[in-house]
Amino acid sequence: MLHNCNSDLTFSMADKENLMNQKNMEDGPTALVVLPVYNEEKALRKGVEILTAFLTDYDRYNWKIVIADNNSKDSTGEIGRKLESENPLVNYLYIPRKGRGIALRTAWAQTDCDFVSYMDIDLSTGLDALIRALDLLKVGADIVVGNRLAKDSDTTRCLKREFISRSYNMVIKLALGTNFHDAHCGFKTGRREVVQKLLPYIEDNEWFFDTEILFYAEKLGHRIEEIPVTWLEDPDTKAKIFKDAYDDLRGLFRLRFHNNLDMKQKKY
Repeated sequence: MLHNCNSDLTFSMADKENLMNQKNMEDGPTALVVLPVYNEEKALRKGVEILTAFLTDYDRYNWKIVIADNNSKDSTGEIGRKLESENPLVNYLYIPRKGRGIALRTAWAQTDCDFVSYMDIDLSTGLDALIRALDLLKVGADIVVGNRLAKDSDTTRCLKREFISRSYNMVIKLALGTNFHDAHCGFKTGRREVVQKLLPYIEDNEWFFDTEILFYAEKLGHRIEEIPVTWLEDPDTKAKIFKDAYDDLRGLFRLRFHNNLDMKQKKY
């Protein structure tokens, strides 16, 4: 009996559309979303499930999620490993040291994704900002960050935190002569090659990491875009206002008088 080759090569329109979608996904940029966590057993599963459900609607990017656990003492690790086993998009990374900065540094340094980003596990920043940011990176921006102080942002937080945030960002401008507006927004994205170039300059491994990466990005001439965001304050935030403010002021003094750009210039 002759084998009918033509019958094997007959595709329905649905088959062709599926093949095109698969090819587009293979050819599309890869995007890493890091979720730095410390003792987040209550919020972790819900945050990851909301994020993965959202990302599946945007298949023009090939997504990878990393739960960057910076030395949690509760059941965060157990939940993270379970989420990794349940979803091929999710990877769990344990870092035996506390600090958001060290979590981001470790995850970003290890990746080969085209674009890198991070969001707080409470998803305080509206998820639509992630797609808008990556689209800007795709057309030429180097770093894209959320700006809760922009007039088009929809921000819900207490007056005390609003005052502290505005005051801190004003101090940054006065001390460092920078142009970005919201250093501590828990949402940042960047082109992988740019971010990995910046990492060796950064000394802080905790909250001030955010300010440092923007400082060095701007001083090294990289294109920073700021976008308005929808942002809802998390009442269970791990931030400690007075300790963080003290650490920030120390960090600003270091960047003003002993930053690594100046040190390299003096060396040569």
